[in-house]
Amino acid sequence: MRQGARTLALFLLMPIGAASPWAQAANLTVNCDKKETIGQAVKLLASSNPHGPNTISVVGTCRENVSIQGMDRLTLITKKGASITDRSGGTSLVVDIEDSRSVTVQGFTINGGVGGVQCGTASACNFIGNTVQDSGVTGVGVAGSSTAFLASNVVQNNGFRGASVGDGSRVLSSNDLFQGNAAQGIVVGFGSFFEAANSNFLNNAVGIEAALGTVQLRGGMITGSSGDGMRLLGGSSAVFQGPTITGNGGVGVHLEDGAFAGFLAANITGNLGGLDIECAPKFPITRFIERTGGITNCVEPPSNSKLKDVE
Repeated sequence: MRQGARTLALFLLMPIGAASPWAQAANLTVNCDKKETIGQAVKLLASSNPHGPNTISVVGTCRENVSIQGMDRLTLITKKGASITDRSGGTSLVVDIEDSRSVTVQGFTINGGVGGVQCGTASACNFIGNTVQDSGVTGVGVAGSSTAFLASNVVQNNGFRGASVGDGSRVLSSNDLFQGNAAQGIVVGFGSFFEAANSNFLNNAVGIEAALGTVQLRGGMITGSSGDGMRLLGGSSAVFQGPTITGNGGVGVHLEDGAFAGFLAANITGNLGGLDIECAPKFPITRFIERTGGITNCVEPPSNSKLKDVE
């Protein structure tokens, strides 16, 4: 056994060996600069205490692809800015979480891969204070009826989408930044739900795109998109509670094919595509559009914009 694996095994077995009849929490430290790996630690915990709670504290520069499957109450955390960089040559996810509950990834810089991090197969994940960047396709993926809570992350410069949520999954975002991604900042599709509170979408091709999905925006900004700020397609819906959507190369909000938008409070002005809110043919629906202050071709009953403010 290599020295790194032997050290990890000793740290692990001391707390777990004392447990009777249930395993105690394990707290491991991985130093990637000493040739230890996160994958090594995850494998040990998966065989000895898969339901946790367990914490792996990471330091150094890690070059690996981490797979977490069938584990609960696991925290990967760094207090000194550790990084995890793809070593697959862009063919694998850097961090892949499947069939796991209450898994937290906190404080890392995650570089490259076909995708940066994924939460899949009915998992529940927390991504806090990470930078996810330079993946070939999607920075953060949530799929397979999973739930992910994102807070204070930067998702940037990914080769396609910043993030995607699909297959009946849910993403709750708070104070995140999605910027410089080659396609959309986030895509919401296939019966999925995305709620953002004070998250910003800057300089993507499109800020947010939804198709058969639901979006709720509380504050935050969408600006600098080369195309539209937000696209609501095919039966998607969105509720606006205070965001600013301005300075995008296309329209601010585009709706088509039965999409719905309710503008309870929003500043949607100053977009460069001729309209701030655009209703394409095939029956899009808007409500309270006068509250946005923007230019629009959408038509709705006059009384809808005259209702009293929602308490």
